[in-house]
Amino acid sequence: MATPMATVGDVVKKREYGDGSIYQRAGDGLFVATLEAGSTPDGKRRRITVSAKTRPGVVKKLRDKRLAIEQGGVPTQGARTTVKTWAAAWLEVKQRTLSPRGYNAAASPVRKWIVPTIGHRRLDALTPADLRAVATAQREAGRTGSTQAATHRTLLNMLRSAIVEGHQVPQRVLLVPAPKMSKSDRMDLPVDQAVACLSVAATLPHGTRWALALIYGVRQGEALGLTWDMVDFETGEIRIEWQLDNLPYLDRANKALGFRVPDSYEVRHLVGAWHLVRPKSRKGFRVLPMSAGYQAALLAWRDVAPANPWDLVWPATQGRGGVRPANDKADLLEWHALQGAAALGPVSVGHPSGRYFHIHECRNVTATQLGEAGVDPVVIQSLLGHATAAQSGEYRRIHRAPKLEAVEKVAAMLRFNPS
Repeated sequence: MATPMATVGDVVKKREYGDGSIYQRAGDGLFVATLEAGSTPDGKRRRITVSAKTRPGVVKKLRDKRLAIEQGGVPTQGARTTVKTWAAAWLEVKQRTLSPRGYNAAASPVRKWIVPTIGHRRLDALTPADLRAVATAQREAGRTGSTQAATHRTLLNMLRSAIVEGHQVPQRVLLVPAPKMSKSDRMDLPVDQAVACLSVAATLPHGTRWALALIYGVRQGEALGLTWDMVDFETGEIRIEWQLDNLPYLDRANKALGFRVPDSYEVRHLVGAWHLVRPKSRKGFRVLPMSAGYQAALLAWRDVAPANPWDLVWPATQGRGGVRPANDKADLLEWHALQGAAALGPVSVGHPSGRYFHIHECRNVTATQLGEAGVDPVVIQSLLGHATAAQSGEYRRIHRAPKLEAVEKVAAMLRFNPS
């Protein structure tokens, strides 16, 4: 008896292991596909399920899911995790690993822009349009391209961390280009304006604070956190090893709980929320040789400086004779006042845009003057804290002479010659 020939409709193509299977669910008519994806840690079979209204639709979802697994591995976390849920978990980890300033820089765009815009979206369903939506929201609110680019970087970092933790994130969203950066208007003060500001600062008892900024390029936190034990008048050197910072309380309603201090973050508590913290990297540690003029001026300030329990070189005096660590906002206002007073003289002081120069632009003055004086780039890096070389005693000894020569040149250019 002849075997009947099978028709095309009788042929059922058997899927290979791992390809998945498709069936139509009786209850709602949806097409469902299941994909075998190995085993769970406890030995149970792991199945991943997708569904769609049509068979072609579920085939596409199955293909996309298989491709995602090939590129990013089998998901180990909940497939329905939203951006908002993951952002909360990610920020909790970042509290322990980032400095307070670094954490605020990461948390601010997450809470103000990322979560409000796409927080409801599932990680595994994100699209390039979602990332562009965040930038669009910022642009429509008048935020600069630089702010948009910084938020984009934070979002990508957050999504890459999600992938590491086993969440499924479409690879294509990581390829979305960042918004273009805005052109910065940061610049250095022209020499005549820097000279005018130093002349006004020289009339202040604590004018050495501003000479340190303009001649040495010392950052605001580094200057306000400088203590007298870091100033060695015998060797004529200043060691930059700490910065003044205001650390956040764990709970402002219950300050007794203490402060949020990241893991391995070295701090010294002063008073209130004020702390001395280490520079963010080893390159921030450096030794600055004092010019003869600067050392004389600093010695004169030491004789009249307010005594304080923290040994700060430039503390802030409060009402009724109280002394506190210098507030960075009050310090900024004094820098603005210096520029305003200098502008009353023969030199027009101020940024071309009409704003005050930022404190950080003092570092630009130092860098420019060092460059124009022909100072070796390695010496410039060592003075400004950009060097990557280890700050060993031998390193400091070799570079002390050229650094002192460089400082003397800048002091001469800025006509710093205290009597």
